[in-house]
Amino acid sequence: MTDADRPVKRIVVKFGSGVLTLDSGSYLQVDRNVVYSLAAELSEAIEQGVEVIVVSSGAIALGVEEIELAECPEPLCDVQAMAAVGQSLLMVLWGEAFGRKNLRVGQVLLTHSDLSDRQRYLNVRATLESLLSYGVVPIVNENDTVMTDEITVGDNDQLAAQVAKLIGADTLLLLTTVDGVLDDEGQVIDRINLEDDPESFITDDVSRTGRGGMLTKLIAGQVAAHGGISVSIGNGKKPGTIHRAIRREPAGTQFEFSERTLVGRKHWIAYTLRVQGSIRLDEGATAAIVDTGASVLPVGIVAVDGSFEEGDLISIENKDGKEVARGLTRIGAEEMASSMGKKGQPVIHRDDMVMSVER
Repeated sequence: MTDADRPVKRIVVKFGSGVLTLDSGSYLQVDRNVVYSLAAELSEAIEQGVEVIVVSSGAIALGVEEIELAECPEPLCDVQAMAAVGQSLLMVLWGEAFGRKNLRVGQVLLTHSDLSDRQRYLNVRATLESLLSYGVVPIVNENDTVMTDEITVGDNDQLAAQVAKLIGADTLLLLTTVDGVLDDEGQVIDRINLEDDPESFITDDVSRTGRGGMLTKLIAGQVAAHGGISVSIGNGKKPGTIHRAIRREPAGTQFEFSERTLVGRKHWIAYTLRVQGSIRLDEGATAAIVDTGASVLPVGIVAVDGSFEEGDLISIENKDGKEVARGLTRIGAEEMASSMGKKGQPVIHRDDMVMSVER
């Protein structure tokens, strides 16, 4: 599906650390002129009636700049310290940039825990909607000061994809320091298809200033595209990239997006939650859920793996170990193991399940 005739009404724009920084002398420095220029382009879009949500990296880079370090330190506690120093500076910077156009900003700091809990997820949505209703530009960032492996989203590309679906955005623009996804000859790849393997487009490309790279953008782009969102990866250093995206003109690499989009809750199950364990089904039970959309009954379960609790997301596999679906379990692993092969009520309801073919 293409979006040439679909106007941009609500856009999430993600700025990577590389876009917002430059190398200057012996330490990292934030490129304030770029920030002011980007805010000016977004302000023009807002004047045209487009609702804008910013997902901004840069807190750690600002902390590094403030402390005058040559590069970002590696120990987690030091990274979190840089984020603590830089978060308020990042908001001051965006506040100044949008303030030039008489626009206000509001900070929203998130962790994976805020998105994986359904009630908190809905609360985040309500907060963002409220900010937009007041004409305030939300500046979203992962709360790096408290991040751990358990609660981190992973990178701001993934966060931007989740926020785009959460807030019902029609467009996601991931800005980087190159013109898009490049092929082996350095030419921009115009289009990424839904079935394409993200890893086939890249090499090792971890950013110097952030946690992501092109692979994270490709994965995030496909997650959003499967949610029916128009996604582009473009050059944030190049003036006019945002304008082109708003006008539906080529702005880098564009993603094919799904016409059969997963509804909000199903997309949340498929892409926001993390798998905590798995069950394996016999042939009859597999056919029932794949062919007829049935719920998972304990009688069809032949194996249980992992330590999960009621409400957790688990992988549903066929007898050969291939994943056929994911779903929210109604019972924990111990009860699942003791009930497998027996008659009983559904342990995963079809309304709480997403088929692998839909992902």
